[in-house]
Amino acid sequence: MKKVLLFALPLFLFSCKSGVDAHKTAIEELGTSWDAATTAVTGFSESLTKDITSYTESASTMMLDSTAAAALKGDAATKWAEATAAYKAASEGYAPVQTELNDFVTMWTEKAAGVTALKDGLAAGKIEGDVAAQVAELSGLATQATEKVTAWTTKQAELKTAADSALGMLKSAYEAVAKK
Repeated sequence: MKKVLLFALPLFLFSCKSGVDAHKTAIEELGTSWDAATTAVTGFSESLTKDITSYTESASTMMLDSTAAAALKGDAATKWAEATAAYKAASEGYAPVQTELNDFVTMWTEKAAGVTALKDGLAAGKIEGDVAAQVAELSGLATQATEKVTAWTTKQAELKTAADSALGMLKSAYEAVAKK
């Protein structure tokens, strides 16, 4: 019996994973999904900024100063007012998405420290706290980021359609009054 215990004890000790090793796969998967979600959020942010910048720059080439706009009469004044109102509405449509994105990125940046701590702890062989809960929370955020990017991308397409339409109206109205 003594020999069996002496033989079984080392096997038992070596078969039990240390706290760090028990979470290795989960932390590595979290790191991969976090990096992918970060790339998606960053890509969306860059795309949204590009759209807003392009839209603003295009519209800025077709603006009348207040004196010229006030001098418009009849149909030209009506079309100009409609076009500028559509432009304003379309440009304001981006604000809620931009605000939500900025708030999310702020939170995301704060939570990234937790992912880094888990990765560093894994590399160092020492992790503190409830690792399973940390991994679960951060994995949930990575999933949420992916879902948000999907929703934001859909909203961006809608905003872009409205912005393109408003820009078309503005261009048409500008060309009509600029010829005069």
